[in-house]
Amino acid sequence: MIKFYLFTFFLAIKRRGISIPFAVLLFCFFSCENSDLQKADHTAYVDNIREQAKRMMDRVEKEKALAFFDSAYNVIRDPGIGDEIQKFSFKGREYYQKTGENYKGIAQFDSIFLILSTEDLKKRYKREYSTALFQKGDLLFDIKHYNDAYQFYYRGKAIAQTIMDPCAVSEYSYRLGMVSYKQGKFSEAVSNFKQCFEDVGYCTADFKNFASRQELLANIALSYSKYNMTDSSLFYSNKALTFLRDEGKKFPERKDYIDMAQAVVFGNRAGEYYKKGDTLAAESLLKKSIATNRKRGFDIQDAQLSMTKLGELYFEGNRLEETRKIADQLRASLDSNSNLYAETELNKLNWKYYDKIGRLEDAYISLQQYKVLKDSLDRENINLVSADVDREFQNLEQQNNYILLSKENDLKKNYLYVTLLFSLMAISILLLLLQNWKSSKLNVAALTNLNKQITFQNKQLEQTLDDLRQSNKDKDRILKVVAHDLRNPLGAISSIASLLLEEVNFSEEHMEFAKLMKTSSLQSIEMINDLLAANFNYRPEEMKKDVVDMQTLLRDCIEQLKFKADEKDQKVNLEIGADIVVLADKEKIWRVLSNLIVNAIKFSPPGSVINVKLSDKDQKMELSVEDHGIGIPDELKGKIFDAFTDAKRKGTSGEQPFGLGLSISKQIVEAHGGKIWFESDVNKGTTFYLELPAAKEKSAFALSPSLAI
Repeated sequence: MIKFYLFTFFLAIKRRGISIPFAVLLFCFFSCENSDLQKADHTAYVDNIREQAKRMMDRVEKEKALAFFDSAYNVIRDPGIGDEIQKFSFKGREYYQKTGENYKGIAQFDSIFLILSTEDLKKRYKREYSTALFQKGDLLFDIKHYNDAYQFYYRGKAIAQTIMDPCAVSEYSYRLGMVSYKQGKFSEAVSNFKQCFEDVGYCTADFKNFASRQELLANIALSYSKYNMTDSSLFYSNKALTFLRDEGKKFPERKDYIDMAQAVVFGNRAGEYYKKGDTLAAESLLKKSIATNRKRGFDIQDAQLSMTKLGELYFEGNRLEETRKIADQLRASLDSNSNLYAETELNKLNWKYYDKIGRLEDAYISLQQYKVLKDSLDRENINLVSADVDREFQNLEQQNNYILLSKENDLKKNYLYVTLLFSLMAISILLLLLQNWKSSKLNVAALTNLNKQITFQNKQLEQTLDDLRQSNKDKDRILKVVAHDLRNPLGAISSIASLLLEEVNFSEEHMEFAKLMKTSSLQSIEMINDLLAANFNYRPEEMKKDVVDMQTLLRDCIEQLKFKADEKDQKVNLEIGADIVVLADKEKIWRVLSNLIVNAIKFSPPGSVINVKLSDKDQKMELSVEDHGIGIPDELKGKIFDAFTDAKRKGTSGEQPFGLGLSISKQIVEAHGGKIWFESDVNKGTTFYLELPAAKEKSAFALSPSLAI
């Protein structure tokens, strides 16, 4: 089998004409993964080769990158649907868009939509589907098919919102920010970029996430600059540089990218210093930006823009010789890499320079060239600037609502047909009554009564159907209110806490408070996500299990709930009988512990003691939470773990009950293969017990296997 893979691998390389050293590099990527390449999706392997190909693209090795990706991908004997989506996405997004072959890129995304032709596949690969919609919209936007692009953005947004994942929705807010910026709506651009930065915080902490966040900070700074808010622009550009310096240490292999990104920020900051009159700082930053981005594989177009700014600075300072030199350098770079905006600014600079030194004929020629290029830029942007994005999205929303109303009308027609059918049945019964009336008055009376019953049942059915429709509408409104009024403020609290932790020099005690604020808000968002998804049935396969140190988890949980106990002058004692680890979903088990301890606090009198004990019994973790509160009456003991139970009582200080905590806790524990029970005496107290299978040893799970092919 190994010989077969090697033969197939090097045969693919030979057909692509790749050198032997390059082949060895490919083989390393292949051999580092699991040798079984026949599973449904080979996510880790395809991610690896795609990342390596992207780095080659960054080094302007475009053809080499495509050859590498194709050869490495062809090694997979039976690629899955997810692998195919990754392949077409790489070619459409990373390759054809960067080579300017936008129509070929659009064809790649059409191939993705062809693969995801059924509703089942669209649901299974919902995140990939929404991303493909956004990325095809980008390509349509590049070829100035703005209305078509907005339709794909809207469709991508609609799919992303069904995932209930802020990371997916961030792709929409990013594109809305870019459109607002290009239209000159810089205040809206700032708002959209900030929202996107907050949403991206929920994405996986990889290099892509790092690149997105630094770009968003730079975009916010640039938008403030266009909005003539210099201090705000400098503040965010400084945040971008700090982020690149601190977070960039995690990606030493991407130093070139980080240097290039820093150079872009330097060029933008230079403009702000120039506005403030600090020409020395502006000149220094522009020179640093140009020196970096003129390198091969770096952002030459950004370097060209910095050259235009430096030329303007020299001219305004009457440094004409230096103005001429930088203009010549810019012209030389444009010969090998065209940039319409930079060429326009170069002709503007030449016009002013020649006019200054008295070469009026050359000044006139440069002025005419400047006007032609400026008109070309204006014509290119007129459709984008004049487009009303908000109106376009409103029209799309109306179209979508129209489709939904049409479906609802079809449903109403079906209800009408059912009613007509019942009516026909009633008429048939009446005819039978008339036919038999002469033979027996008793039969007529019985049939008449039966007809009344059927008519009454018809009305009841119609009323029930109306009630169900109204109930569905009410549920949808409630969910929208929950999503709007709870999730966004909690997300804001988390972001504010993160910002305070980064920027405010707190005392140790206040730092702990801020950390608790952040942790509590994130956990609240997780619980709201469960509520919005109506996730009241927890299954073992849904648990995101990892090794959990129960001693640490308990201490953290009690520390977080200490303030609630302090409000009632209560004391929570923790007794650790053994150092135990379990294989569990940390967030879900945290919720169980929190529910049990909060219940003990709620139903215990002020000044009482709550005892929490952790022990190891027969390779199982046993936890007990003992209170000395009001206890549970016998008539309520059988209803305690029921969802939406009516066995709800107020706490000793009037705390309101909800009746969901213990039901959810029981489902979570049983999904982990454990059990939960209690012992209680009225007016003496209650002890809840929790049992979970203990993990063998910490070391047994220290090296979790990587995702294999």
